[in-house]
Amino acid sequence: MPDQRTFLLETLLPFWAERALDEQDGGFFSELTVAGEPLRTASKSCLVQARLLYVFSHAYVLSKETWALTAATHAKTFMERHLLTQQGGWFTAAQEGARVQSLEVFDLYDQAFVLFGLAWWYKATGDRAAVRRAHHTIEFLGNDLLDPIHGGWHENVERSLPRRQNPHMHLLEAMHALYDATGETFWLDHAAAIIRLFRDRFYDPATGSLREYLNEDLSPAAGAPGRIREPGHHMEWVWLLLHHQRLTGDNLTEEAERLFASTRRSGINDQGLVIEVMDADGLVLDPAMLLWPQTEAVKAALARHEFVGASFSDASEFLEALFRHHIPDNGPLWINRLSPEGEHMADTVPTRVLYHLTLCLAEYMRLDPSAKGAEQIRL
Repeated sequence: MPDQRTFLLETLLPFWAERALDEQDGGFFSELTVAGEPLRTASKSCLVQARLLYVFSHAYVLSKETWALTAATHAKTFMERHLLTQQGGWFTAAQEGARVQSLEVFDLYDQAFVLFGLAWWYKATGDRAAVRRAHHTIEFLGNDLLDPIHGGWHENVERSLPRRQNPHMHLLEAMHALYDATGETFWLDHAAAIIRLFRDRFYDPATGSLREYLNEDLSPAAGAPGRIREPGHHMEWVWLLLHHQRLTGDNLTEEAERLFASTRRSGINDQGLVIEVMDADGLVLDPAMLLWPQTEAVKAALARHEFVGASFSDASEFLEALFRHHIPDNGPLWINRLSPEGEHMADTVPTRVLYHLTLCLAEYMRLDPSAKGAEQIRL
């Protein structure tokens, strides 16, 4: 396993800052080939630009390297030029071409990552305009996507069903980041509202697991969708719950520990890798392994080490398994999806996964006392 600081800030992110950049039309490409060549598509997604705004802002916080600030600036400029609306929301994608045309679709998931990216841009630069943008965006969510009857926010302006816990989870992450960056309790109040939703709607206390899909009234979706569980999301919530506890004193250890235990019991295979999907009873529904859940297992183990007193070795074992199976050459590209037999199941490398890798490795660097140049930067 490589030195994490060297890998993140010298091998991984400088490569992607160059290869994923579209110098012709602006923005960043959504995917590279397995050979590391960009794949030109018909549009640029808000999700990718927002995640890279976070990634390169965080890289600049860690390194103070010009390339990181330049890449973050490029993502932010493209977003504000082609994706931002007068109402404060952000289009889901922008068309390529001589004249970029925005696709007028608003998605809650995208807005969450815009807020997260703005928080980290502010951490990196001190640019108060980013905080004003964030307030404008949350105002848009309140006006256009908030559900005042059942709670939470709708998936999009079309009120698509089923509703999902996932966008709310990332809104919680964004609220934490904005509070950490600004100290404004406004953001923590929104975070507390999402935690109430978690306790009342998303968390299944009977099984210690997390519901993914919900009806309009946020009751569990009927049939098979209502029983789907994603171990990777369990791990994300472990990290978020324990950090919410840090910020507020609200005791969430029991829920975090039960989510971790249910994943340990049924969502991790003999190779030490997190599988894609199981059901509420722990029956494996999809045994394939994506890269991103492995990063979330590392983060969950790190949070348990920091706040529950668990061994740091859990995080190291998860990270070693990630590199052994998904990044075996310690290079800037990864194997995004593996079959249970270890066969490669993806022929592209998605740019959006850099968000997972960056946050995972930065947290590992922060908490590992043996890490070269360990950074004590609170997330």
